Amino acid sequence: MRKNYHLLLLMLGLALPYLASSQTKQHLSLQDALQLAEENNLTTKSAEAHELAARGQYRMTNSVFLPGLTVSTTGVTTNDPLSSFGFKLKQEIVTQADFDPAKLNDPDRIDNFNTKLEVQQPLLNLDGIYARKAAKNQYEAMSLQTQRVKSNIRYEVKKAYFMLELASNAVNVFKKSVKVAEDALKLTKDAEEQGFVKHADVLEAMVRVDERKNQLLEAENNLKTANEFLAHLLGLDLNTPIEATDSIILSPTQVAWNASEATLENRSDLQAIQKQIQGAENMLKSEKMKFVPRVNAFGSYEWNDSKLLGTSANNYMVGANLSWNLFGGYKNLGSAQHAKAQLQEAQYNYQNYLSQSQIQLNRAQRNVELKHQQVESGKLAKEQAAESFRIRSDRFAQGLEKTTELLMSEALSSQKNLEFIQAIYNYQEAVFQLEFLQEKDINE
Repeated sequence: MRKNYHLLLLMLGLALPYLASSQTKQHLSLQDALQLAEENNLTTKSAEAHELAARGQYRMTNSVFLPGLTVSTTGVTTNDPLSSFGFKLKQEIVTQADFDPAKLNDPDRIDNFNTKLEVQQPLLNLDGIYARKAAKNQYEAMSLQTQRVKSNIRYEVKKAYFMLELASNAVNVFKKSVKVAEDALKLTKDAEEQGFVKHADVLEAMVRVDERKNQLLEAENNLKTANEFLAHLLGLDLNTPIEATDSIILSPTQVAWNASEATLENRSDLQAIQKQIQGAENMLKSEKMKFVPRVNAFGSYEWNDSKLLGTSANNYMVGANLSWNLFGGYKNLGSAQHAKAQLQEAQYNYQNYLSQSQIQLNRAQRNVELKHQQVESGKLAKEQAAESFRIRSDRFAQGLEKTTELLMSEALSSQKNLEFIQAIYNYQEAVFQLEFLQEKDINE
């Protein structure tokens, strides 16, 4: 029994840290959330990995300028007449007796180990130089695309952060609504016992309580979903409870922002396309440079011996190579035409994307103005509905209002309260979208 008791304590001790970590609530400001997303978001990490891959490809093009160095060791054994005499020359062991026709025609077996150091140095490869520039453009474009991905994640985090608060506020509204419905049901039951109301009024009040409880359950489910999505964006465990410390339940002021193509062209995704166009231009030049000669230098130093890694005899060779592919069956010409078509396609796509982005930006700016007007009208409707519910509550307490009328008034007040909160969220989301499209924070 004592052994089982100690084992239970040990298991509880090991489990407590995990239980505590899963239940610890994270109190996060919006800036805290953005910082966590920048450090832990998986989409951001994937984009950074793509950027590193592009940088690696760019570094591979250093071979256009830097030499190549190879070391090799080869061992052979043979009685081939020509090879045997050649290996003796390489090992510097030829004697007068080796010129005997009998030995030349039927030599003994010979072993040769060749250790060689080879160097290849590019001198003039114009196509490779422009291909290197294209690789650099591609790396720069990937870096800008990573920046755009991070901007998009910031946008998603801002929306998810305030969606969590929106869901939390909805839960609070429905909790109050459930309490009002339960209080109304209690008063209606008391009034029925005193003969002031019919049983049908009690049934209606009970239906309203069940209806409000179901709405509360749905709101709590939405809150859990919003919490999980935000935790996913922040790279946290999905079961981590998060509490937003920044509030959107304020009266936002309308922002004013002038959109123009000049600012759009400085956006990271559009700059990335510009880099891709530059890369296509350099690839076209690279294809054209394949029609000019290439010049490369080479050199080698080798040791030959009858023993492995022996150095009894050595020699060297240095030279240069000029190659000119005058005709390749239209392969080079076709490649140049293909590169030119890709450049034109990239230019057309850029103009099309720029125009679409300008439309999105103009629409986003108009949407901000519309959502702000909806906030103002929603605020007025919320205040009017709340005042109506207050008056009917006082009259209900005095027995001057029916339960049905009270519950309908409360339902309207709750609805307008939720609509007001939703209107504020919609306005904030519109502002966040405008910031994303401009890649610039808008301080109200």
